[in-house]
Amino acid sequence: MNDLSTLSLSLTYAGTLGVALLIFLGQAVVFATPLVLAGSLSLLAWTGRIITGWRRT
Repeated sequence: MNDLSTLSLSLTYAGTLGVALLIFLGQAVVFATPLVLAGSLSLLAWTGRIITGWRRT
């Protein structure tokens, strides 16, 4: 049978990696969301300018 201290060390290590993975995914989402939003709005504005025929002077 396994030693309980080894089991608890393994669970603690896995829990730490799990929390680190959640933090990483959260930061990736927070970083990517404004980039996607800015790109979408830029594309929408560009499409609106094409449709309306608006030109820069």
